[in-house]
Formats: sequence, C-alpha cells, structure tokens
Amino acid sequence: MPDEMAAVLRLVSEGRLTADEAAPIVAALEEKARLESRPAATAQGRGGASPSAGTSAHELLSGRLLRVVIVEDGRTVVNLQIPLVAAGLAIDQMPGLSSDHRSRIAEAIRSGLTGPILEVADGGDQVRIVIE
Repeated sequence: MPDEMAAVLRLVSEGRLTADEAAPIVAALEEKARLESRPAATAQGRGGASPSAGTSAHELLSGRLLRVVIVEDGRTVVNLQIPLVAAGLAIDQMPGLSSDHRSRIAEAIRSGLTGPILEVADGGDQVRIVIE
C-alpha cells in the first residue's frame, strides 16, 4: 500500500491529478489497508472500531486538504496540497520533521482543526503546514 499511496501523492504533486480526484483513491487505499491490517480478534467481533466510526472519520476528512509550504532563502520551493485522508502517510514521508511535529500534525487532523498547525522558520527558510 505505501507504494500505491506514494504513486497517488506523486501524481498530485506533479499536477497530473487534482486533490479532489485523488481523495476517493486515497480513501479506498486506506480502507484496503485498514481491512488488511485488522487483527483476527477484531474480525471475530471482539474489539476494534465500528464501521460507523470509520465512516464519520472519513466524512470529517473528506474534501479537506493539508497544505505544505516550504520556503528556502525567501523563495517558495514547495506549495503542495494533500487530501487530508492521505495526510498521515504523507507526513510520515516528509524528511526533517521531528516525532513531536508529526504527533502535533496527527493530533490536529484527528481533532478537526482548521488553519495553521505548524510553522517553523530559520532565517529565510520556512516550513508551514496548514489544514484547509
């Protein structure tokens, strides 16, 4: 699944696929991964999340975007929109983010926040992550 998700994210970053077009593909890949990773106990009905919980989470994330802006020497070098349903995997693929930053981003996504969630600046360099 990581290879498939990476391919979709690459198509979005290249502009060959819009975030709206990628959202249902990403949702299907995440559902496939969730079903494949379900422990035997959950499959037998002992614990785990109910399907309705997954549906409401998907509805919460559907249509929303995570924007990543990277500025080097005062010049924007990355301005990427990622469907929020794929943001967890995308954040794990971003080099240079600390585990604290990753945790902060994941919590912001889970809690339904909107707006800037991470801004790191060092001289003329900046990383800004916003939920739209």
